[in-house]
Amino acid sequence: MKKLEIEKYLFGIYCAGIIIQNILATKNIDILMFTVTTGILVSPLVFIIQDVQTEIFGYKKAKKMIILGYAMNFIAIILYMLSICIPSSETYTNQTAFATILGTTPRIAIASFIAYITGSLMNSKIMEVLKKKYNNNLFFRAISSTIVGQFIDNMLFSVIAFIGILPMQTIISMIVGGTIFEIIYEIIFYPITKALIKKIKANR
Repeated sequence: MKKLEIEKYLFGIYCAGIIIQNILATKNIDILMFTVTTGILVSPLVFIIQDVQTEIFGYKKAKKMIILGYAMNFIAIILYMLSICIPSSETYTNQTAFATILGTTPRIAIASFIAYITGSLMNSKIMEVLKKKYNNNLFFRAISSTIVGQFIDNMLFSVIAFIGILPMQTIISMIVGGTIFEIIYEIIFYPITKALIKKIKANR
């Protein structure tokens, strides 16, 4: 498989994951003592793709992918808002539900973008920096970068989006719970991450 073709697949999966994650983040769920969003179903996949991209093609290429995901998510939100504003047909009875799921307040949108770009870039940068010293320990690099990236992502989003709206205890629960479950998710799927990196490197 050619290098350009591999990158196209990674970019496509990544952008799709970012857009799906943004929609799933509108629903809160309780897992044990923690409150998290259903976005945790996708966010570990997003960070895994970041790890694969950084490991194989380097931080600069990963940065381009992250910015592209940022841009596509922004375009999606604009189109959601436009679709909500367009008057619906008389036969369409789900306008309220449609607006609830796809609509977002400026505060939520800003929180999402700041958290996403900061956490993602930090994840990839740490992955690259650690490679210089721990080149033969992919597990350590992948998990360490995810811990920092996911924590920053969850912290910025929860604080910017919900401070003054939700109790501080709930916000802390979202930050800690989201980070813990996303890390567990990545640890479980680490064998897939490792195998994918190995396969792509072998086919380059």
